[in-house]
Amino acid sequence: MPRARKYSDDAEKLRAFRARHQLVAITVDLPRDVVDGLDEFLKFKDMTKTQVLTKLIRSQLLRKR
Repeated sequence: MPRARKYSDDAEKLRAFRARHQLVAITVDLPRDVVDGLDEFLKFKDMTKTQVLTKLIRSQLLRKR
């Protein structure tokens, strides 16, 4: 007998994940050449787009001056 589902659907599961990790979803419109460059960069790195953008924002915009 399979165990009972913890979440009723995938949307509820994603909401719980975001709440647990204190994540907020944002939408960003970027020029095609920037996205292509980011995809090319990620081919050789073991990082996700989220990790790259988080690192850039923290190191370039949120650093103490």
